[in-house]
Amino acid sequence: MRRALAGQSEAVGLIVRTLLALVGAALVGSIFLAIDGVDLGFAYQEIFEQSFGSSFAVKNSLIEAVPITLVALGVAVAFRAGIFNLGGEGQIYMGALFAVLVVLGLSGLPGPVLIVLGLIGGAIGGGLWGGVAGALRSRLGLSEIITTIMLNFIAFWIVSYLVRGPIQDPDGAGYPYTKEIPAKADLPTLFGTIPLGAVLLVVAAVVVWILLERTKTGISIKSLGAGEAAGRFSGLNVERTGFAVLLIAGVLGGLAGAASLLGNEGRLSDFFSPGWGFVGVMTALIGRGTAIGTLVAGLLIGFLNNGITGAQSAAGIPTSTAQILVGVFVLFLIIVNTDIVATALRRAASSLKGGSRG
Repeated sequence: MRRALAGQSEAVGLIVRTLLALVGAALVGSIFLAIDGVDLGFAYQEIFEQSFGSSFAVKNSLIEAVPITLVALGVAVAFRAGIFNLGGEGQIYMGALFAVLVVLGLSGLPGPVLIVLGLIGGAIGGGLWGGVAGALRSRLGLSEIITTIMLNFIAFWIVSYLVRGPIQDPDGAGYPYTKEIPAKADLPTLFGTIPLGAVLLVVAAVVVWILLERTKTGISIKSLGAGEAAGRFSGLNVERTGFAVLLIAGVLGGLAGAASLLGNEGRLSDFFSPGWGFVGVMTALIGRGTAIGTLVAGLLIGFLNNGITGAQSAAGIPTSTAQILVGVFVLFLIIVNTDIVATALRRAASSLKGGSRG
């Protein structure tokens, strides 16, 4: 009973903090929109319409949220272990690379089989890339912050080289991308609105929650997050756990790349990711390292990104201002989800309850 009430209270707190972030971002964003001479009422109406206003808008918003949230879940798992996985971008690229190689190489297989193998290939590619960082950390004692950042650059340039040479589409007029994957390998859309990638996203969030909250591995991960010295004292194999955490994070990052390739992009290209890996770090911070919080944060950012992008032309919002709006909203989300602000809001809510009883 207490656990259920605590979960309900946290859910209400998350909604309140999100509304506060939206109001703060709208107020600050209005300044920039007014400077650009944009009609504020029409602009915000268009953002809402492009985010939620139709089944087509919802579908595109979910597609935008999939890679951001999947890679963020990997970052969240690492956070719980006290490990900073900043390599989501590289894991996305390697996941997409493995997925496109599998799908194009086995294009004669039936569509459902291709989809499954493509997702597995993406998970393996990202897992290998995360595992490299994990091995460097556990075997050589190298900082995962440095290695994951450097692996991002290496993954990007490997893909850039390949799509400009060995795996470039020979009929692509010289553009740096691969052949398009067969239509039968595209992730389907359920009920005309929900892309299969979004279902995968929810399943991944549930699996991460079970892993962290209901398994011995989750206990080990959180023990490592409490401190390496304490972990060693309790008999925890710190090196093995750290390696496993970055491997898991890589798998989720690789799935993000594969899901985007099969669910929307259709081919691997230079600059395949617009920065999903880095947005994923912020998303995990907003979600406070929890599976459900990260899922909610990723969906919010996905819907907002799609809404602002879609409203740009209709409302006449300059690209720079659109990016400012997204950045301000994310900043406010991070601020209202800090421990200090969250605690203050809980105290304020308790005071209001106490006052109403009196």
